[in-house]
Amino acid sequence: MSGSDEIREGRQEKDLFHHGVISKLFSGNNMGVVRTESGREIPFSFQFVILVGEVNKPGELKEGQVVGYDLGWTSDGLRVTKIKTYPEEPHGQAGTGSEGKSGQSQNFPS
Repeated sequence: MSGSDEIREGRQEKDLFHHGVISKLFSGNNMGVVRTESGREIPFSFQFVILVGEVNKPGELKEGQVVGYDLGWTSDGLRVTKIKTYPEEPHGQAGTGSEGKSGQSQNFPS
């Protein structure tokens, strides 16, 4: 399963945010990176991003978490300005990290 498939499965169709995945978090620098559906990585700063949804503090964000986001232009270029987090999916559902595990142990007729 590709990264864009994972994003599509975890996204909420009812909002108008772009959808991506938190790909990197640098808590020492108060920065993070969101990977877009097209694979582009766009940075954000903990102190300048607005959090909406399930997470209230940047420290609660997790790498690999599917998010909605909005973009803005700053003096440093394109940045994520708003992040919307979604409720965790129940265990065993799409987007829980089971990527690449299905199909490895299937028995095919010979």
